[in-house]
Amino acid sequence: MLFKHLPDEIFQALSGSNRALIEAVLNDLADVFYDHAEDPIKDKSTIIESIEDTLHKVDTFAWHDEQKESFDSPKTIHDYALRIYHRLVNTGWLVEEQELYRVSVLMTPQISMLLRSLVEISRHGKRNYGATVLSILSNLEAVAKHPKERGVTLRQSAEASRDFSAHLNQILLGIRSLQRELFASRDPKVIVAGFFDLFVEGILIADYKTIKTSNNPFRFRRQILELTQDFLSNPETMAEVAQCYVDQQLITMAEAEAMVEKDCRDIIQTFSNIEQRLERIDEYRYRLEKRAADTARYMDSSRPGMANKIAGIISDIAKFEKPPILKNIVGARFVGVASAAQPTKRREPPPPRVMTPSEVSADAIKMRDQQRRFHEARQVTLPKMQSYLDKQMGSHTSKHILEFTIESVEDFVCFDHLRYIGSLGVSAKTLENIFEIHFTNEYLDVHKFVECREFNVVRRSKA
Repeated sequence: MLFKHLPDEIFQALSGSNRALIEAVLNDLADVFYDHAEDPIKDKSTIIESIEDTLHKVDTFAWHDEQKESFDSPKTIHDYALRIYHRLVNTGWLVEEQELYRVSVLMTPQISMLLRSLVEISRHGKRNYGATVLSILSNLEAVAKHPKERGVTLRQSAEASRDFSAHLNQILLGIRSLQRELFASRDPKVIVAGFFDLFVEGILIADYKTIKTSNNPFRFRRQILELTQDFLSNPETMAEVAQCYVDQQLITMAEAEAMVEKDCRDIIQTFSNIEQRLERIDEYRYRLEKRAADTARYMDSSRPGMANKIAGIISDIAKFEKPPILKNIVGARFVGVASAAQPTKRREPPPPRVMTPSEVSADAIKMRDQQRRFHEARQVTLPKMQSYLDKQMGSHTSKHILEFTIESVEDFVCFDHLRYIGSLGVSAKTLENIFEIHFTNEYLDVHKFVECREFNVVRRSKA
């Protein structure tokens, strides 16, 4: 359940006729309870004073009785504050604790998280991601230099990357919804004002203008991807970072290794497809700006003051008993059907036609099957690797690189990935427990297929 940790009446205060007052009070109470320099447990008098300060900032307010309460009708600011305070206590936003004659007020962790999220949504606006990208890079560099001590910061980098990816999705969806709202309006002033107020001030990220420049916040993307990929390909670093996860989160080593691999892949996925996502955002932004620019241009060319001139002409004509005859310009139409804007011609839908399914030729099916089999042969899987090693090693405990045979595409793919067993992820640990790769500094040409470093495959002894 989404709300199993919240009181059943928690949203009643925000759904009634007094929700405007409650929202203003909760918004200010969030600052009171989030003051990290003070005790999160507040005196009741402090909360009452904070509610009174909020009510002083509200121009007009009136309390609507929504349920039977044992309070008189509020007459002063203090009465209003007491009514709102008890409303928040009854609905579960605030919790009272009494110690002797002192009444303290606090928020439960679940309510505090809920209020923090609601406040962040209401204050959602432009963000600057230059510092975020730099912090991710700094954390990854710290992990690379000191994996034992700073390995836990990889988790923070992954969370920042996921938050950045989610915000890009919010920008895209926000532009699309704003585009539908503005396109539905027929008032040019509403379109232009909504474009600047909602889009430029509310959705656009702060460093958007620098994205297309050399000083853009994503110029460190290559270093971030290289560092993260090095983590995946280095078993020692992965083990040390996973040990930090174990110590910090009190989980098993297997869970920590899977978590480290997932964090690395999330960072790689976020920064690998950043260009495609920014291009989609830029496409919707262009459509929105074009609509706002066209609207502003039409507003400028709509003959301002024409309505007042026509009204003045009609008033002057009304002064005469008989309308004057304009002999010199008889037949001229000042205002008529031709003066109105011509509506866009309606496009006729294309005539219906019969759709006949085309038959796929046997050659196309054969080619498709061949391509499918070829792609399947190129895929690297753990069973393929283990089968190839068992077949090649046989009863030998050690085998040189030149003693391996390559008879098919599957054999070549498996042979080529023997050198990268350590970077195949957690799933390849079973192979590493059975076989060990010993490299030298010499480079050999293997069967005229590939040139690589010389290595020997050694079967580990069973303990």
